[in-house]
Amino acid sequence: MTPRYSSRSSFLKRLEDFFLKDYDRNELTINYIRYIGLWGHPLYYLLCTVVFPQPYESFELRFATAVTFVPILFHNRYPVRFRPLMMIYWYLWLTFTFPVVFTYLMLMNDFSGLWLVAETVMLFVFIIFITNYFLLAFLFVSGIAIAYAGFFVATGTHLTITQHIIEYFLSVPIAILLGLLVNSTNKKGALANERNTVLQSLAGSIAHEMRNPLGQIRHCLYSIQNLLPQVTPEEYNKPIGKERLESLYERVVRGQMAVKRGAQVIDMVLSEVREKPIGPESFTYLSAARVTRNALDEFGYESEQDRKRVHLVTKDQFVFHINETLFVFVLFNLLKNALFYFKTCPDSQITVRLETGKTHNYIYFHDSGPGISSEALPHIFDSFFTKGKTAGTGLGLAYCKRIMTAFGGDIVCKSIEGQYTEFTLSFPVISEKEMNIYTERVISMGMADFKGKHLLIVDDEALYRIVLKKYLAPLEVEVDEAVDGREALHKLAERRYDLVIMDLNMPSMGGYEAVERLRRGEAGQEACSVPVAAHSSESVMTARSRSENAGMQAFIAKPCSQAELITSLRSVINAVPEGKYPGSPFSGRKVLLVDDSALNRDLLAMYLRDKGIVVTVSDSGDQALEILRKQDFELMITDIHMPGMDGLELTRRIRSSRNHRYARMPVIGLSGAIEEEAAARNAGMNDFRVKTDSPRLLLASIGRQLSVPAENPLQEKAVKEYAHSTAVTSAYGLSLSESEDLLRIFHEEFKDMPATLRRALEEADIESLKQQAHKLKGSAAILGIVSLSKAAEELEMHCRNGRTEDPRSKVEHIVEALEALLAEKV
Repeated sequence: MTPRYSSRSSFLKRLEDFFLKDYDRNELTINYIRYIGLWGHPLYYLLCTVVFPQPYESFELRFATAVTFVPILFHNRYPVRFRPLMMIYWYLWLTFTFPVVFTYLMLMNDFSGLWLVAETVMLFVFIIFITNYFLLAFLFVSGIAIAYAGFFVATGTHLTITQHIIEYFLSVPIAILLGLLVNSTNKKGALANERNTVLQSLAGSIAHEMRNPLGQIRHCLYSIQNLLPQVTPEEYNKPIGKERLESLYERVVRGQMAVKRGAQVIDMVLSEVREKPIGPESFTYLSAARVTRNALDEFGYESEQDRKRVHLVTKDQFVFHINETLFVFVLFNLLKNALFYFKTCPDSQITVRLETGKTHNYIYFHDSGPGISSEALPHIFDSFFTKGKTAGTGLGLAYCKRIMTAFGGDIVCKSIEGQYTEFTLSFPVISEKEMNIYTERVISMGMADFKGKHLLIVDDEALYRIVLKKYLAPLEVEVDEAVDGREALHKLAERRYDLVIMDLNMPSMGGYEAVERLRRGEAGQEACSVPVAAHSSESVMTARSRSENAGMQAFIAKPCSQAELITSLRSVINAVPEGKYPGSPFSGRKVLLVDDSALNRDLLAMYLRDKGIVVTVSDSGDQALEILRKQDFELMITDIHMPGMDGLELTRRIRSSRNHRYARMPVIGLSGAIEEEAAARNAGMNDFRVKTDSPRLLLASIGRQLSVPAENPLQEKAVKEYAHSTAVTSAYGLSLSESEDLLRIFHEEFKDMPATLRRALEEADIESLKQQAHKLKGSAAILGIVSLSKAAEELEMHCRNGRTEDPRSKVEHIVEALEALLAEKV
């Protein structure tokens, strides 16, 4: 049977773990006992028969203790899996050697003076040897009972309690108290030593773990420096070029991922050490296929070869209730571990597969690497456990276990050494009713932000425009459409929009170019500040960074559910695009920045000033109050932890001030720890940002706060529960009748595509093949035709990457599937 380990331990597993940990604590004692275990009782036999003759002695008992100790002599040579059994044997030997033998001989010698002393010393030593008080009491009472039973069998009489015996028992409590005192002192010393060792190991491991992302950041910065043109007159006006520009984007993204990885390591360690529970407050309903695909794309592979060894199978799709950042951490940890061990298995592959079930859905992470030994397998989810790695904290899988438990699921591992390892992540099935209730709640909360707003959808695919309009209909928004960037600019020049949803890859003019022109003022000065959300099926790895650089405020991957779309759009509906474009609403806005760190203060002030903001800085809470009494500001950004008056106290004083000029001023808190947010909100702060977040997020918060009506900047937007009859769609937002309508549109729009693909193939028109594949990929995904969408994606990537092999087989596969689909009657 394949070895298997679950994070939910059985009673036997907990018992095994107890004895294993106890073995680790007692290993030093076992090493020392060898010096008396073999010859202790035989030597005392000689003393009690020759030097100080006693009425009764037993050669058999004395030498039995020496013989039974022989297996303990070789305890270091046994496999790890035998250690719990070794611990059990150790306790049995101690019980036999001390309470049984000593008490039996004391009874047989009628409580003689020598044996009363020996029994007292035995009790004292036995207490020192066994640190667990419940186990100590059980073994001691059992040993005494066995000794008394032996005495009764040997003599045929019961013990007669005399005054001499009663006087002896008066000294027993003292021996017990001394033994317990020494035991407790030893235990505290051992715990302190263990804690010190763990902390030293943890500190070294964190330093080693953080060296990886810091090294990646240094490498990315060095690569970016080499790609930038030289500062010479000849290079000033020379274009960077497409390949160099793409390399710059790739290195920027890798640097961002390295920062994110470092922050995750710190958060993981702090949460594990503090044993902070993972709460469901940040959980949301997401597509497992989309989130998993994005995570695998975003992972910082060391080489393209490593990237090609990872395969995703999404035949089954489902929605799960998770925190996306935490789930991505789990996948990244599994990827990092697998790729580390792949160094000894160059042909190994990783397959990530989704599978639906009745009560739980599953993600299988299977690698054909070296596998895990049967000795190590039961402990891979233990904190501070590492196997074959000099780097790492030993907390990764332990934290993954906590995350999966918080999700209401489980993580299980099975492995055969030398063949494979497979982790199974399970998630509770989300019912349609539960998803509908959640979507209704998202719509109700979004109504306050969107009702009466005017949105523009820009997409060359009619199906996507139809679906997005259906998604947005319950919000009571007015929606216009454009088929490409050129038409979008024309519409933006004609009227004011509150938000633009922009596809990135479109014929005539794509989303990148359209937004860059928008920000330059080609659609008019008023349109420059319209927030734009990118909505694309392009790889998240590069598209998110490129879209942000082009001037977009969010990236939403296709396809997405209604709830995902509305939630993402809510975060940017009131955002103010950054950049020095004509009429920028940031220009001239006055902000007070409070931070005791000169480096953080200067860097952040420089960034904000680049966006046109007038920044005044302060290095303390007391100084900030003095500045506020003399100058007017529209917003304050303050660090939470500062010497003297911290950001929380500063905010409380501002809120309680009688000076209404700044008592209602928006305040944004900054901290290095996400858990500080609750305290920031309670102190009266309007928003909160983690220092390791992108500065773009802070700028978005500033934009939201500065857009609040001046008459009451602290008033929270009311969220009403709107009752509406619009049917809320399930995972991907399509009811049966709506799917049939869209399928008719699909038939009409793609009826000529087989011929178009074949013609492009014969003419070797790679650009046309790429465009058609991209268009088909998104539309097929909308209708849930996963196999066709995947085939179109493979063809698009084939054309995009400039591969030399003939794409004919891919084209014919798509054409056959498409013709079969078009032949069906709707």
